[in-house]
Amino acid sequence: MKVSESIIRLLSEALADSSLVQSFSGVRTSFGSGPGISDAQEALAIAYGFAYSRHVLGGTTRGTLLIGRDPRPTGEAIASALICGFLAGAVSTRSRLKILNLDIITTPILETAVRVLKASGGVMITASHNPLTDNGFKFLTGVRMTDSRNAPPGALLSAYTMAAIVKQVRKIADGDVADFLTSINKIDEKSIAQVVISNSFHRVRAERGYLDTIGKEWGIIPHCLKPLTLGPALLDPNGGAACGIGARVLEHFGVRAIEENAEIGYPEHSIDTDGVDPASGRHMLLRISRAAQRRNARFGIAFDYDADRGNIVLPGNDEDAIIHPQKVAAMNIALVLAHRESSGKHGGKLAVVVSDATSGISEKVARIFGAEVFMVETGEINVVTKMHQLRRNGYDVPVGVEGPNGGTIFGESTCRDGLQTALCAALGDEEPKLAEQLWWAFTRNGFTPPNGKLRLPGILAILPQHFNRMLRIEGSALPHGEIKARMEDLFVRKIWPLLSTSYRSYRFVNFEGTDQVEKRTGDETGGWRIELEDDSDKAFIFARGSRTESGIWRLIVDDPDAARGAILLNAATNLMRIAFGEDCQTNKRDFDASASRGLTQ
Repeated sequence: MKVSESIIRLLSEALADSSLVQSFSGVRTSFGSGPGISDAQEALAIAYGFAYSRHVLGGTTRGTLLIGRDPRPTGEAIASALICGFLAGAVSTRSRLKILNLDIITTPILETAVRVLKASGGVMITASHNPLTDNGFKFLTGVRMTDSRNAPPGALLSAYTMAAIVKQVRKIADGDVADFLTSINKIDEKSIAQVVISNSFHRVRAERGYLDTIGKEWGIIPHCLKPLTLGPALLDPNGGAACGIGARVLEHFGVRAIEENAEIGYPEHSIDTDGVDPASGRHMLLRISRAAQRRNARFGIAFDYDADRGNIVLPGNDEDAIIHPQKVAAMNIALVLAHRESSGKHGGKLAVVVSDATSGISEKVARIFGAEVFMVETGEINVVTKMHQLRRNGYDVPVGVEGPNGGTIFGESTCRDGLQTALCAALGDEEPKLAEQLWWAFTRNGFTPPNGKLRLPGILAILPQHFNRMLRIEGSALPHGEIKARMEDLFVRKIWPLLSTSYRSYRFVNFEGTDQVEKRTGDETGGWRIELEDDSDKAFIFARGSRTESGIWRLIVDDPDAARGAILLNAATNLMRIAFGEDCQTNKRDFDASASRGLTQ
């Protein structure tokens, strides 16, 4: 593979692309409809593979790197470019380097594989819930990584480590890495063939390890050839990585699974199901609810393309059957903690970690079970890292919640997991011991659960109710810090006098990474949160600017009182409009979708 200095020019071209996202959660851009990618995008992937390989392998003489991908059409081309970069980064020791290509796989299984196969690191090629023309890659920690800012092996890199790799790629583009071209020119087809292993053996080990991990967490003995007693559950992998494996995993644990839209690589509808179908004007998940009703399933679940997220719905013919993601997250917390009590699994002082965009429902449910709640900045790696840090300090942390999508991290896992959300729902729907423990936990805390068996609809009904809405706000492309400073000033001068009769006090709360901070630092692209308290409860306003779309913000309002929450939403929307100026717009379609799935009944 002979290259010249033109690769530096191509890399600079890729880095200048306005659609490129480089953040602590990975790299993403529009790669097109495939199967090939542009020369500039190939250079980008090679440079990132080089920088990552240098970082994770360091001066070691051997190592194993894993590659997995979702079924996007550009995945194979990106994988080939990353492999070249991996070999170039390890060129002095490549004879002892192994690259295991696990091909199409879910993110949770790939992250488990890092631990099971004792890999030095890995990369997942995916753009998650984004359109098929988007793609990207997320780098993972390896078994040798000991940086205290990193989560356990298999997790995403810490923000600090990912920032260092982004900086290294920038240096390559600036010509500061002298051996980059020399190393790349030593890579040829023969050297690739010597180190890349693509067979089913390692994939089977990865899947086996994933099943063993889930079985241990939930205390479930595999059913094998025994009758399937849970479900049925309707699974909609929508052509993504969960095709086939989703049904196998659930049936392994006794859940009868019915698959729809399960031809891998051929999605039947939008990959992002958390919105409105432009063709019908109805919520995207309504089709899943109707399919569950049609197939007599106990519930349905729609996965994103790498299966780290799963949206739960009840069977039904209207949007009342769609369960708000924050309510799913609270249900997951309730069932995990009820299982902990019923099984006698106590590993220390109980704690739950949530992000700063998480509804207060999750906090209330955690405290019903006596858990201490820790809050971090939005971002999966922040939740996972905090869970790991707390365990090192003697806490038992069986569950965490990340972001407004309600993604849940179960047990020792290092990412959100849609399949475990489905298993959790199936167990809550059919497992008498778990439902009984849940009933007693709520009863002893003053709640009055309904009599009779607590199936899934009953569990959702006994959860605390909150008004929760999320809007998309479009405004001026001003620096995030400037917008936040404006909002704080406006809130104190104009908004609080109007709200002070409904709330006793307010405070601004800032989170950076895993810590709460007095003052914001850095580029200020994290969330902005105001907590408002009355005599017995707490509401909040949360705003977060997009790291990828200039002038785009998400606004979340959460309040235990529905009538008051509607007033708070209006006040928060006006606050952002004033802060942005007259060009501020609220996306009505987002509002309608959010309202149809509110947490209030």
